[in-house]
Amino acid sequence: MTPLKADRISAAYSKLRISGLTVKPNPSDLELALGELENMMSELASRGIEVGYNFEQEPDPNSDLGVSQEFWNMIACNLAVRLVSDFNKEPPATLYAQASQSLSVASGICARNRIRNVQYPSRQPVGSGNRRYERWQRFYTQFNELPPNKPETLEIMQGETNDFTESFEAYLRTDEAIDTFVVTCDNGLVVVSSALNVADVDYRLSAPIDLTPSIWQQVKIRIETSEGRVEVRIRNFQVTPCVRVGDQNI
Repeated sequence: MTPLKADRISAAYSKLRISGLTVKPNPSDLELALGELENMMSELASRGIEVGYNFEQEPDPNSDLGVSQEFWNMIACNLAVRLVSDFNKEPPATLYAQASQSLSVASGICARNRIRNVQYPSRQPVGSGNRRYERWQRFYTQFNELPPNKPETLEIMQGETNDFTESFEAYLRTDEAIDTFVVTCDNGLVVVSSALNVADVDYRLSAPIDLTPSIWQQVKIRIETSEGRVEVRIRNFQVTPCVRVGDQNI
């Protein structure tokens, strides 16, 4: 299920109803909530709590939220605290505590993700237990950037050519189709071919045998739909070294 901005607004008002709000929000209240949601997420991003929110110049409640599920409750709770004053009420202590706790958790997750992307200094020994690929490497190698340490980061081996698929089925609305698409990548990788398969974009990538191991490459899949919407997906690929067995590289 692809979460929408309207889903988080509904969740916020749901928490207010649980907290004793009896007035049903009207269309103007929902429009106000959407603007408050945009402002809140912008403020959080300025404080380093960047969760991938889909900012828009003209916010649409039916647009994708762009935020993973681990942050959904934080958004709903904190938005509810901001909206309760519009009904001349004070936020209940329980709701305020939930908002504060969820915001603290979100801040911790974002801080952890930033720390994971910090490189080890070049003078720090690798240690024998971490020499997975470069057996005789004594110190950590410095790279310009490191890939996000997330499950969605993919791997491709030196000399490997393989097929990958990006599905847009959950993104497309009813009776909406993909009109055009394009797949591009960093200079290290090669897009051998790409094809549209209804709601999926299939593409074949090739990693040259001499591509530097342990670096990461990005692939961008951009689509435009029959309703004029544009969606861009970025996929991170970690380059792993080929394994030598005998006189051959595998």
